[in-house]
Amino acid sequence: MSAERTAHWTRKLNESRTALFALLDSLSPEQWQTRVFSEGDAWTVSSVLAHLVESEQGMSIHVHKIRKGEPTIPVNFDLERWNAGLTRRTGNVSPDALMARAEATRAKTLEVMDSLNDHEWVLTGRHPSRGEITVAQYYETIHAHETMHLQDLRAALGA
Repeated sequence: MSAERTAHWTRKLNESRTALFALLDSLSPEQWQTRVFSEGDAWTVSSVLAHLVESEQGMSIHVHKIRKGEPTIPVNFDLERWNAGLTRRTGNVSPDALMARAEATRAKTLEVMDSLNDHEWVLTGRHPSRGEITVAQYYETIHAHETMHLQDLRAALGA
């Protein structure tokens, strides 16, 4: 069962990443600075990719903590405040460096997923927006989050 789940989520994560990178690879340097969101700090294409990388890293840490039987996030965690601090935490990173980070993060995500035992897929932890979810649902969330923001990028870029 674990091999089937791993194969399913590997395929889904590869599909969303391939679509995202196809869009990003087609952009001019100027397009990377296109505003995608303007509430609070303005998020550009670069900011959205930095957010996706940071979010996936965070969810991977959650999976690690779940496997160890540790709590995933503090009870008073504020997702809106966390997202608002993105620009401060990530700084001004080049598109190439962001894409390299995204690739490294995804490789680690897939490596950890491949190491899961059958019983670990149903272990649970608290996600900041979804509440108590299983490890399997963390991978579902990574995929859905990437797909959602790909749609946001396409809309902002008119692609």
